[in-house]
Amino acid sequence: MADINALLSGLEKVRPNGQGKWMACCPAHEDRSPSLGIKITDDDRILIHCFAGCEVGAIVSAIGLTLADLMPDIPKDQLYKKGSRPPKFNKFELFDKILNESRILSIAMRQILEGKSLDNDDLRRVIQAENTINDLAMEILR
Repeated sequence: MADINALLSGLEKVRPNGQGKWMACCPAHEDRSPSLGIKITDDDRILIHCFAGCEVGAIVSAIGLTLADLMPDIPKDQLYKKGSRPPKFNKFELFDKILNESRILSIAMRQILEGKSLDNDDLRRVIQAENTINDLAMEILR
């Protein structure tokens, strides 16, 4: 929702620190002087950073907000750049696929290091694993 006023109203000792920037006391730890940097970006995202090291989740939680409150509402049809397509996989699916293919490569490497040879089926599977990982990497980078 990205409502800067909702965030700032929950903080203490808020002071401007430039155009679209503020400093405030961090609500996630006992703070006597402002250590929390706040910035609103050109695309209406709210960035926060505690210079004492508090995590963003702890900061927003301490004032009754969520991480989603730091992001603007974007209609689903505008989530992707014009002409681009949505990703084939979500990040959890990507991780699972890469982990699975990495296990195949790991087993093959262990066999080779133990002086064992790979048969044709194993070699084909290793090549398939390599190709799958490369394809997934390209999917991530697009």
